[in-house]
Amino acid sequence: MNEYKFILLVFLDAAILIGLLGYYIYKSSLNPEGDKSIKNPLRKRFFFLIMLSAVLLILLAITIPKSPYFLFADKPPSKLVFVDAKQFNFIMSYQAINPKNPSAGESIELPVDQPVEFRVTSLDVNHGFGIYNSRAELVTQTQAMPGYVNRLRWEFKEPGTYKILCLEYCGLGHPVMSSSFIVK
Repeated sequence: MNEYKFILLVFLDAAILIGLLGYYIYKSSLNPEGDKSIKNPLRKRFFFLIMLSAVLLILLAITIPKSPYFLFADKPPSKLVFVDAKQFNFIMSYQAINPKNPSAGESIELPVDQPVEFRVTSLDVNHGFGIYNSRAELVTQTQAMPGYVNRLRWEFKEPGTYKILCLEYCGLGHPVMSSSFIVK
């Protein structure tokens, strides 16, 4: 989790620095009334936009490879969990779930420090699939959409019981839509 705090601090520092630099360039490039000695007051703004674009590209190049979609892409998953969301519960199984007769398999137990792949879909409306640790912190999430399977890979670093909550309002029973699994 410290890695994410570091990335957040880098973004906040860069945003403050870019904001201050932009304000300075804006103020310094204003052409005082009647002063004909400044030929092109927009030149500083042009260079600022070039620098801003370069900084944004560098930050994207650093952070995008650390997104969950690329983080564990080169490792084969040790477990495969099929998840079907349906108003107002999550059905999870190690086997593909029959949409005409959805039923859960045995309770889900996942290994620590090994990549796991969740194949998440919905049987009715859009749902959110958010995984929370024992401290109620969102660990990772994806969408559960009808007719589409999202593949979410994650490597759990801590053993314990993880809770799954729906992150998108899906009807009157939305607040009670939850499930859980164990990481050992």
